[in-house]
Formats: sequence, structure tokens, C-alpha cells
Amino acid sequence: MTTKKVTRKKAAPKKTVFDRLEDSVIAVPFKLANKTFLAGLGLFSVIQTELSKQLDKYAKDGEKVRDEIQATFREFRKEIKEEVEDVVEEAKDVTETVRETLKKAA
Repeated sequence: MTTKKVTRKKAAPKKTVFDRLEDSVIAVPFKLANKTFLAGLGLFSVIQTELSKQLDKYAKDGEKVRDEIQATFREFRKEIKEEVEDVVEEAKDVTETVRETLKKAA
């Protein structure tokens, strides 16, 4: 007895709803919405990149300004300290002079 091989034809893959409607009037708004969405993503990417560059630039500028302000403040503080030290020395000299004068007067 001989056996006959049964071969089955493979069914074509089922089309998705979108594939079936791809060329119809209904698909046009979906295609437009998809393009709009993708364009929005692309625009967001560009804006994010440019904003990041600008923020980096502003941060560097801010660091420069901060460093300048700190340097100015350090210099100002140094000058004030020197002035205070001079005043203290003068006060010590005056105090010593007053003591000597009071000792001579007594």
C-alpha cells in the first residue's frame, strides 16, 4: 500500500486592519496623524538638543560670573581685613600713648 502525502497550502498572512485600510480614504487621517506625531518627536529631539547646548553655554557663563564675583569679594575682604588691622594697630598705639601719659601725670 502506498501512502499519499497530503500537502497543505500555507494561508497568506492575515492583513492587519491598517493594512486593509491603507489605501482607503479612512487611512489618510491616520497617516497624517502618524506623520504629525513623528514630526513632533523629531522637533522635540531638535529642541532638546539645542536647549541642552544653550543651557551648557549659560551654565559656563554663570560659572565665569560666579568666579569673578568670588574673586572680587575675596579682594574686598582682604582690603577690609588690612584696614581693620591698621585701625587695630592705631588703637593699640593710642592706648599705649594714653597709658604712658596717665603714668606720667600720676
